[in-house]
Amino acid sequence: MEKPAPIRTAITDMFQLDYPIIGAPMFLVSNKEMVLSVSQSGGLGTFPALNFRPINNYEAQLKEIKSNLKDRPFGINIIVQKKNKDQERQLEIAIENEVPLIITSLGSPKSVIEKARGTKTRVFCDVVGLKHAEKVASLGADGLIVVGSGAGGHGGETSLFALLPFLKKHVDLPMIAAGCMSDGRSLLAALALGADGIYMGTRLIASKEATVSEEYKNAIIEAGSEDIVNTDRVDGFPGNFIKTKNLQDVLKPNFVDNVLSQNAKIKRTISLLRASRALFGSPKQKLSYKNTFSAGQGVGSIDKILDIQTIVWETASGYHDCRLGLPS
Repeated sequence: MEKPAPIRTAITDMFQLDYPIIGAPMFLVSNKEMVLSVSQSGGLGTFPALNFRPINNYEAQLKEIKSNLKDRPFGINIIVQKKNKDQERQLEIAIENEVPLIITSLGSPKSVIEKARGTKTRVFCDVVGLKHAEKVASLGADGLIVVGSGAGGHGGETSLFALLPFLKKHVDLPMIAAGCMSDGRSLLAALALGADGIYMGTRLIASKEATVSEEYKNAIIEAGSEDIVNTDRVDGFPGNFIKTKNLQDVLKPNFVDNVLSQNAKIKRTISLLRASRALFGSPKQKLSYKNTFSAGQGVGSIDKILDIQTIVWETASGYHDCRLGLPS
């Protein structure tokens, strides 16, 4: 396939990209090859710092990625939650190595923003609504990852069709649309709504570079939008997952859970325990990221396992085709 023409936005200008496509950092999914492929194809690849443990492995992988990409940008996701005891060192290593982008999630980004200020590292923050968006903007964030309903993992509760224009009206920062971004049509729609780029997650799981199980990839290929269920039973936070038998068994009515969840304090404690179990616990437990398939509602438009360069270039080419095909 011939490389498509560039697409210029505030994000491509900021990071010197060909296309405003960021490969979303996916826990236990994003690997070195995926990051390299997205960035080398003209987008920006990212990975969660927690995917490479212990901390010395994270530093080694980061340096190897940087060396392979040379001047091309990449990014790291840092979970700013107390349970992530390595977060300060993860940040220090990223700044020392002049990582172009850090994405924060699941907590306050204040410390990350303060320590990155004045360096070559930009900080974008996950947000699902105006209150948090205004807060991180006031702290000095460089951009927002706007997570709408239907996104894989921890999606928001509001459709991007409503959320993006609303945030754009109140917050003057570059915005990346997250949720059901899987092709050129969704890229065009996101930019029309006011986004400056897109977060591509689920589409990249069904790629040749992803090292997840074939069962996971096939589940994405075979699923439709109605096969995605939103639940907090996996890690304590509402998230979108493919409705597999394993997940359905866990979601069956449970008297003890129903009783305990009536108390707000107990419910919060249960949520934190589930989050700690999913992020830091054994992969052999009954429900974990190893045996539960996170995915967004955009699965309905994914029907092939492709290499990442083809995915990125087809998305850019599809954007150009759709834009030209719009009624005048």
